Amino acid sequence: MAEKYTEQHSVVCYESDSAQRLRPTALLDWMQEAAGRSANTLGFGYDDLISSNTTWVLSRTHVRFNHYPKWREQVTLNTWHKGANRLFYLRDFTLHNAEGELLADATTSWLIIDVNTHRLVTARNTELAESAEKCVKEDAIAEPADKVSLPAGVEPQLIGTHKVSWSDIDYVGHANNVKYVVWALDALEAEGLYTDCELRDLLINYDAEVRNHQLVELYHVAGEDGVCYIQGKIDGRAHFSMKLTFEGR
Repeated sequence: MAEKYTEQHSVVCYESDSAQRLRPTALLDWMQEAAGRSANTLGFGYDDLISSNTTWVLSRTHVRFNHYPKWREQVTLNTWHKGANRLFYLRDFTLHNAEGELLADATTSWLIIDVNTHRLVTARNTELAESAEKCVKEDAIAEPADKVSLPAGVEPQLIGTHKVSWSDIDYVGHANNVKYVVWALDALEAEGLYTDCELRDLLINYDAEVRNHQLVELYHVAGEDGVCYIQGKIDGRAHFSMKLTFEGR
């Protein structure tokens, strides 16, 4: 039977905001690195897939933030591969404090693509998808991350732009997926939106890669009850969409 992959973290200064709380994006950084390390232990990490000219691509992420740990606080991050759901492979996460309190949980949906053609590899690897030695059949969030759809009949408003630069690019030569959330939160803060609130729920769809020197336009739609939508477009085409839910402090 497969086991969960576990990491211990201490919240450091550069992962903290001005209130000394863990930034939401710092948790996303931890999650993507833990996902890679966990996959390595199971035999389908980056090095295993790249040998056949394939690689993982993160398609959707849903995170629920219950409580933000503080600077210097010790926390435990767990992650596990859940198997296949249609074209996606699912991976879940939980974050607990030293007392065992659930601070955050998440579910992510991944695809495998051919690195040369960028096409989806659709043949299911049954060992990868269903092997009891590799899967943990437990849910952090039961429903897979959903598709983000902006409200109909509302014109999105341009609230910012971001010129992709050196600090945004990761080891595969594209803007790192966590940067999309950084850009969105920066744009909302610059507009004075949700400044006295905490992010409680984040749902993001990654629609297309973003490359160095491209100009990303950030469009905003306000929903009800602290919900808002951000869509990142390049030359009129959506490259990512997210739904964020904020709660007043």
